[in-house]
Amino acid sequence: MSVLRYRRPARAWTEALPIGNGYQGAMLFGGVETERLQINEGTAWSGSTASEQLPPTVTAEQARAAVEAARASLLAGDPEAAGTAVRELQHRHSQAFLPFVDLSLRVTPAGSGTWRSEPDLYERSLDLGTATHETRWRRDGTEVRQTSFAGHPDHVLVHRLRAGRPVDVELSLTSPLRTPGAVRSPGGAALAILLQLPSDVRPAHDQVQQPISWDGTPGAALRGAATVALLHDGEVVVGEDGTHATLTNVTTLDLVIATATTFEGMGRPPHGDEHDALVRASAQLTEALERGVPAIRERQLADHRELFGRVSWEMDAREPADGSTGERLLAANAHPRGALAADPRLAVLLFDYGRYLLISCSRRGGTPANLQGIWNDSMRAAWSSGFTTNINLQMNYWPAEVANLPETVPPLIELVEALSRNGRGTARRLYGASGWVAHHNTDIWAYTQPVGEGGHDPKWAFWPFAGPWLVRHLHDHLAYGARSEPDPEEFARRTVWPVTASAAEFLLDWLVEQSDGSLGTAPSTSPENEFLAPGGGAAAVTRSSAMDLGLAAELLQSLLDLAARLGRADDRLVDRARSALARIPAVRVGRDGGIAEWLDDHVAVDPRHRHQSHLYQLFPGAGLDEELRAAASRTLDLRGDDSTGWSLAWRLALRARLGEPEAVSRLLALLFRDMETDRGPWSGGLYPNLFAAHPPFQIDANLGYVAAVAECFVQSHDGRITLLPAVPAEFADGTVRGLVARPGVRVDLEWKQGETGAELVSARLRALHEGACGEHAIAYRGRQLTVRLDRRVTELGGDSLDP
Repeated sequence: MSVLRYRRPARAWTEALPIGNGYQGAMLFGGVETERLQINEGTAWSGSTASEQLPPTVTAEQARAAVEAARASLLAGDPEAAGTAVRELQHRHSQAFLPFVDLSLRVTPAGSGTWRSEPDLYERSLDLGTATHETRWRRDGTEVRQTSFAGHPDHVLVHRLRAGRPVDVELSLTSPLRTPGAVRSPGGAALAILLQLPSDVRPAHDQVQQPISWDGTPGAALRGAATVALLHDGEVVVGEDGTHATLTNVTTLDLVIATATTFEGMGRPPHGDEHDALVRASAQLTEALERGVPAIRERQLADHRELFGRVSWEMDAREPADGSTGERLLAANAHPRGALAADPRLAVLLFDYGRYLLISCSRRGGTPANLQGIWNDSMRAAWSSGFTTNINLQMNYWPAEVANLPETVPPLIELVEALSRNGRGTARRLYGASGWVAHHNTDIWAYTQPVGEGGHDPKWAFWPFAGPWLVRHLHDHLAYGARSEPDPEEFARRTVWPVTASAAEFLLDWLVEQSDGSLGTAPSTSPENEFLAPGGGAAAVTRSSAMDLGLAAELLQSLLDLAARLGRADDRLVDRARSALARIPAVRVGRDGGIAEWLDDHVAVDPRHRHQSHLYQLFPGAGLDEELRAAASRTLDLRGDDSTGWSLAWRLALRARLGEPEAVSRLLALLFRDMETDRGPWSGGLYPNLFAAHPPFQIDANLGYVAAVAECFVQSHDGRITLLPAVPAEFADGTVRGLVARPGVRVDLEWKQGETGAELVSARLRALHEGACGEHAIAYRGRQLTVRLDRRVTELGGDSLDP
């Protein structure tokens, strides 16, 4: 059973524990006298669709001049001047994900108001299997139990208190947002708060005098509301403003919490005011209450268990007797070979935690998982807690298909569709191109322009390739069977084709002919990395980064494959794509024996940089041939192991894809470090609540870790289903059930660790949909069998696949 356990309340946000339902998130601190629910609403972002139209506007003439100047500078051998030129393309910034409300409960003995002694019992936990947070404490002989859960079917949060003796409870509903007016709850049966969100929030890394702006003009920003029903067995007095209440002589209290904003959908203008938001929240609350809290709970459990229970990983290793998760992590890190050498079951716990987090923060009807999932307590969180599209947003969804959670993907698909609409205007104005484009930052308004107002470094601000990478996720969804869609073929025709075709239109217009007749990109960057310019300085802008070329080739091949599937192989666009694809250079080996990060094989300023964008084609792409795999391994050796949390997760997946379990072991030791020691801004690990550190907290490493572990167990990127390609020794003997291989095959595995690594005991395979039935190549340790699979389980013994 995967449970996070603690023996004291949280003293910091990264000790609090998360719950969520895809619409709302909450962090629970487990306080003894005062419990705090820090609540997020997934649609609570600054700004609106109007934010992308704010001045300064880069005109088509200015943009054309900037691109021409950059290309001329590159031809002249001056990449630094090219970097200066592309700064002229920068607009302002994407918007920020925000905290919403706090609900606090102060619990005191009935009548007296003061506890006489300290607690003699305390425990708090997060049960991942039931998605339940629980705090239990005893003070002055009174035991108090508080339970919290987030119901996806009913779109509400529920917090329940049970006391062994009567207690008094003071409730307070507050917000860091503006509260434009008070609202009295009908009949005093509920709390409610009205909210105004800011019209603009500058990123925390931008130092400005007025970082947060408030504009009351309709449509300039969202409005919101939260309401809380109070179900109890005592007496209640609600304050005049509807945000405070005092309950007396209570032994049973249920709080049911609903939130709403005036958000109308990804990339669409907001509509209404805070009163409309309150109507929405109240309607949701009323509908849930009509079912009753027991039914809300029953529906929540059924929904969560159906998703979470699809995959299980069992390990033949003991869990330490001390069940406190934070203390386990600290104690395990005292081992000279890393935390998993001392406590290997931490690997299972973090795997389950990642799946839990994805289920909790991304569901149909909600917004995509941002840099912090759906949890944030800061008005100016790191990198705005937004969508960073040069690795982080995509990594959030790497586990969705292989970990059997396709229901988490629809919010990402909706964002990509919105970007494809908004990005058309940006493509025409900035690049004179057809199709759609997006850059390295976006938000729920589907912002598509380069950020920075001329002041940001092009190494991150100039990158017009978010589209091709995001389109990959639509094709992956199809490749695994698009099981979240009612009709996968209709999804392919109505969603994937137009988005892919439009992205390809932009790419074909953006590609430029090189002197040797090949096609490439100029200007170009390799996300966030720099190379040594001819004069000895650092530069980021050049021609044809390996990532540009890899993404370009993949997008065009995806278009061709989809055209064949849909009977559109004769389209003019498909002919153009086929012709262009043949002229895109392949990635190649550079002077250092690794993959060349840029076509001109520049020398990197920082050879141990956290991004490994030039290895995109290895993972998450479709893989490399043997010569290039050796070069990719050399690249990772040169990069070194230590890095940020998300980079460690990517390196884990890359090493797994290469079949290098020893390297996986080294990286696991780094990812499972505790963050008690400050190792600087580029060294990752885990906080006490197992949130992964960039640092600071970013959820991408939590989610990327799940995908990397799955990659150790099964791979299916190359037309085969490869079993146990990179299982490290730390994973001990075990079983994993419910992983999914392309094109939608359930994979259950059992293995034992032997002298040559993990040895297959048995494999059970089953097609999850009719399209996955048929013959499949099954590979293990260099041997390959062809097996016919259908909707029944096919079992293979380890001996049938031994070399």
